[in-house]
Amino acid sequence: MVNMDKQKVLTLIIAQLSADLDVCEQAVSIARDTAVHADCLGSSKYETMGLEASYLAQGQGKRLLEVERALAYFEQLSLPAPSPVIGLSSLVVLADEHHEQRYLWLAADAGGLKIDYADTPITIITVKSPLGSALVGKAAGDEFEICIAGKTRAYTVVSTC
Repeated sequence: MVNMDKQKVLTLIIAQLSADLDVCEQAVSIARDTAVHADCLGSSKYETMGLEASYLAQGQGKRLLEVERALAYFEQLSLPAPSPVIGLSSLVVLADEHHEQRYLWLAADAGGLKIDYADTPITIITVKSPLGSALVGKAAGDEFEICIAGKTRAYTVVSTC
């Protein structure tokens, strides 16, 4: 098990979200420019490149808002005092029935984001996810089962901070 500095992990999360924000801003700009470009407007109702590009721009815009919201959440986050009970901002090490360990950060936003800390992957999960909601209130040593995608999985909380 890797000894984790939660402040450094938080800094890595913010850095990754900042990089994602830059990529999203570029994608929105490109999609918007494409949607209004003269070559995409089409001369008949069957030429839909402009319409498709506008849908893409709309989707990219929504993604940009999601990343902005997640970045704002983590930038204003003040880490709580260490607690043995899992809650928001807990860094959790889980072991499955095959003793494979996963490092998870429980958050209110940015579910699915992955970062690397000292060559250890950490996945952000939200309390709205099945696994996240199952973790809330657990402590090191607790065992539980959860059904995800029709498959029951067993986990043990190895540690939390």
